[in-house]
Amino acid sequence: MFYDIINLLKFITVFQIFLVSGFLLLHSQRKSKRNLLLVLFIMSKAFFVGDSLLIGFHQHLPEYILDITCIGTTFQFLLGPAIYYVMVVTTDSSFSFKPKHILHVIPFILYAGLIFFQYQVQPFETKLVLLQNWFPYTAPWFRAVSLLNYIHFSSYGVISLRVLSLAKGEMYSFNSQSVERNIVYLKFLIYDFIIVWGINILSMFFPFGQAGNRILQIATVFNIFFIANAIVYQGLKFPKLFHDRPENRGKYEKNMLSDAEKELYIKKIREHIVTKKPYLNPTLSLSDFSEQLALPPYVISQVLNVNFNQNFYNFINQYRIEESKQLLSDSKSNEKTILEILLQCGFNSKSVFNNAFKKHTGITPREFKKSILTRLQPESMRPASS
Repeated sequence: MFYDIINLLKFITVFQIFLVSGFLLLHSQRKSKRNLLLVLFIMSKAFFVGDSLLIGFHQHLPEYILDITCIGTTFQFLLGPAIYYVMVVTTDSSFSFKPKHILHVIPFILYAGLIFFQYQVQPFETKLVLLQNWFPYTAPWFRAVSLLNYIHFSSYGVISLRVLSLAKGEMYSFNSQSVERNIVYLKFLIYDFIIVWGINILSMFFPFGQAGNRILQIATVFNIFFIANAIVYQGLKFPKLFHDRPENRGKYEKNMLSDAEKELYIKKIREHIVTKKPYLNPTLSLSDFSEQLALPPYVISQVLNVNFNQNFYNFINQYRIEESKQLLSDSKSNEKTILEILLQCGFNSKSVFNNAFKKHTGITPREFKKSILTRLQPESMRPASS
């Protein structure tokens, strides 16, 4: 009875993930790389869960289905790379895949090779015996492989969070609410899959079929089902989460400002930036800026994107960086730490500041400050050049 419930949950979960994948692909504009990677991410888990269904019902399946059974377990090693590249293409629309990125699938290939030689090349009768004993879940090496996979995925999760943190101010949305919504949603995917994979690992330390193992199996399947539904909910409520970054000029073609209007708004924006220094406010958003200028947000976005080829956050960060450069160059600020300076300039994160500073100047804030101090030293005190 228990396994009937488990199998029903697994079937519903796999079916739901296939529906979600179809939703993402149909919702995708111009074959979004992000949505394709997200499909790979959730389908990898579907193949893993679906494989356990094939193993459980192997006695009712034709031989050609048994020949491909156990392949689904190999897809667990694609979860980490898939979620990592979801983050990369989300935060960098210009990203393109290169041959070197194939290195990320080496663990998947190695594990697929192990399964192939342990199961696929075996005679039909041997395969039946292996499946009757719930291969590969009861194989002596499976716990070690599962633990390695958890470390593998968790490492990618941490790196993905780092990528997301560094790119927070450069997300493609044009208002802070959308930025936060994207970040929260993507973090949720990483944290939740780390948790579900942790539950999966814990189940390995309970004897197969006992109460503890059963409870954790249910928790795993329910969690994956919840993730699939959460993706659908987010997609229906916030469709822009699954859209690629719009082209700067094409976006405004139907409502393009005249040259005279653009000149007027550019002058107004620059005067406000120079005289009021709104960029010093770390919580400044596009809506705040538009209220200060008494201009609609879409007008400001159009002017910045079309005339400066920048989104709002890059535009504001540019002035924050210039302010920080002045403070780092000022001898009166020598006693201030870099943390104090970045907070004074409107940044609220050291990692975001370092990333933005290097992007605009080509060097880190520390290197910039060191070069200024070296320049101010008397020539006799400077280090001798080799």
